[in-house]
Amino acid sequence: MKKILSLLLVFITTQVLALDVGDKAPATRPKTQIKGEAVKAFEKGKLYIFECWATWCPPCVSAIPHLNELNKKMGPKGVVITGVNVWEGEKNPEAAKKVKDFVKTQGDKMSYAIAIGGDKFLRDWLEAAKVSGIPHAFVINGDGIIVWTGHPMQLNEKMLGDFLTGTKTTEPEKNKTEKKTKDGTVKDETSSALEKLGEALDKKNWDLAEKILPEAVLNLSPRDQANLQESVESIIALGRGNPSKINAMYEKSAQDYIDNAEIQNEIAWDLLTNPRFSKNINLTLAEKCAVRAVALSKEEEADKLDTLARVRWLQGKKDEAIKLQEKAVSKASYLTLKEELKLTLDSLRKGVLPPGDPIAIPE
Repeated sequence: MKKILSLLLVFITTQVLALDVGDKAPATRPKTQIKGEAVKAFEKGKLYIFECWATWCPPCVSAIPHLNELNKKMGPKGVVITGVNVWEGEKNPEAAKKVKDFVKTQGDKMSYAIAIGGDKFLRDWLEAAKVSGIPHAFVINGDGIIVWTGHPMQLNEKMLGDFLTGTKTTEPEKNKTEKKTKDGTVKDETSSALEKLGEALDKKNWDLAEKILPEAVLNLSPRDQANLQESVESIIALGRGNPSKINAMYEKSAQDYIDNAEIQNEIAWDLLTNPRFSKNINLTLAEKCAVRAVALSKEEEADKLDTLARVRWLQGKKDEAIKLQEKAVSKASYLTLKEELKLTLDSLRKGVLPPGDPIAIPE
């Protein structure tokens, strides 16, 4: 439950920023460029987007088609988009390979530049802006000034075009949806409702979350309204003990990304290890996704084998599970992962399936 809830809060929570709109953009650039050209300096007449994401983050993956469309339409006009992978890959060779494989699998569906941020980028951009959730985008003009920050799904052609021409300034636009906060700053009522929704979900106050939801989605685009409403309703249902909506969402995601080993593996892992599913695991879907992930990775990636081993154990196929875990240990490409998988293997040999750790999500 914690993992799913955290991922949803990543999607909807509006952050109070320190590094903010109107500030000079940090000089730090992503450490490792893996696709497209690196942004070395900001040029007048262009607009730059650094969009922070991770392969394990469903809202990040959901934003890819939107960014891809913006890149195709606005790239020729001077908008330079770089997807900056964060919180994975930089110090972990296997995770870095996972990021590269993910991008390769996306192909033309992820046509914009991609980089791995690194610790300094994370510190100077996300941490400096007090952002603890992704996806999160920074928009910088040709003078090197941050003109916008927020969820990438809020970006659109008109907004970017206005920033390019200078029609849109860095000052917040006052309209009927904005109001003054106690400290005198202007705050959008939709953002406020999203924050309240996030707080209600964080406190597991399902009745309040259900009440706030209509207001929270009121001024979003139709597509974003549908996506957020479906996600929140699924979380509320799950919180009340009904996993059917979450299962349906996972079924759809599994089909939409049927050729993506990373997403298949993450869906399977969450179904297997999320405590909320413990009494009603969708083992059929978990098996399908885990088997696909192992096949797509040609039985060469330790984390995929580890997930399938857990499936087989829960199916009562303990000997097969142990063999898969042995193979996972042998395929681990760095010491820490090998040690973790070996601990699981030792536990399986003793007849005990250890609890699976959720993917780390920075608070």
